[in-house]
Amino acid sequence: MSNQRLDFIDSLRGIAIIGVIITHTSSICKLSGLSRDFANIGQYGVQLFFVVSAFTIFFSLSNSDGRKFQIRDFFIKRLFRIIPVYWLGIILYTIIYGVNSRGWRDAPELWHFPVHALLLNVLWPTTSSSVVPGGWSISCEVLFYLSVPLLYTHFKSQRRILLFVTATVIVWPFINHFLQKWISPLLFSNIEPGIAKQFWYRWLPNQLGCFAFGMVLFYLFKHKTKIAFLSNKKLNLILLLGLISLLPVIKFFVPYIFVHYTYALIFMCIGLLLSFHNWSIIVNKATIFIGKISFSCYLLHFIVLERGFHYLTSYVPLTSQNTMSIFGLMLIIGFAITLPLAYLSFNLIEENATKLGRKLIKHLNAKQEGKDLSKEVIGA
Repeated sequence: MSNQRLDFIDSLRGIAIIGVIITHTSSICKLSGLSRDFANIGQYGVQLFFVVSAFTIFFSLSNSDGRKFQIRDFFIKRLFRIIPVYWLGIILYTIIYGVNSRGWRDAPELWHFPVHALLLNVLWPTTSSSVVPGGWSISCEVLFYLSVPLLYTHFKSQRRILLFVTATVIVWPFINHFLQKWISPLLFSNIEPGIAKQFWYRWLPNQLGCFAFGMVLFYLFKHKTKIAFLSNKKLNLILLLGLISLLPVIKFFVPYIFVHYTYALIFMCIGLLLSFHNWSIIVNKATIFIGKISFSCYLLHFIVLERGFHYLTSYVPLTSQNTMSIFGLMLIIGFAITLPLAYLSFNLIEENATKLGRKLIKHLNAKQEGKDLSKEVIGA
């Protein structure tokens, strides 16, 4: 598959991180009213990341079908992609903030640090994003990796994928609501209700449906000949614009427990349409570039926004008198500083860690081939 045909994936990552940064900027600037509602749509960039992640994982595994150590190599690749940058995030936030609040949640306790280092932080309400802001989604993603071998092996047919989507998107929300209502008071009685509620939204079982739509996207992408009518440019563009126009209004018409799944469904459909036609309004050099460095952008933008807001309101106090003005300034500052820093992180850490992972895989495979050859010689 040519890189050009998958440019839409990097662009979707770029759109996702742009949305997340807009949302967090509105939060730190304390926007209110309709402007805050509109800015908050960007928070569903996390669900877009989940959809894209599941697609790329299944796409990558399909390209390695038949290889002896397919699953082992998958885990090495993904962990080398995630862990080095995340650990750098732990170190960076600790250097800057110590054991104080990062500006988004309460200060972490000492036991939170090893939990984050193991990427298990989404499993408890107070640890989800305490050491690394936004760390809950990274933890959620890594825990999803553990289920990938089972999902990839047993959910390949159309029927099974539909059953999985039904279970995670339609049935699970009601189970999750029951757990939150009846189990939460027992487990989290000493935790602030708002934080406990956030846990039930963020933990993997409640986000699994978003990954499921990524699996559906992969299946449809793989069988594009069955939906070739979407290659019609006029129809494709009409559907794309229609889906985009739904994004600002979904949360006003869909029950809360289904909102993030609905966004994931629309993102899946948008991704499918873009796989036929890379419309430049979405798939362009800027979004592709931002998408490639989106992981580092995600981890670094919290520091940039928090520190930027602190210095701006301290040294230019007049800006704090108008929330829209400071919101606009913080967006400029946020992107102007985050993008170069993320580019450096991508080149110095992400790329090198990925290369190291590939070298390890090559070494392990060569070692195993040597052992297999020795056995054949002995057997002969």
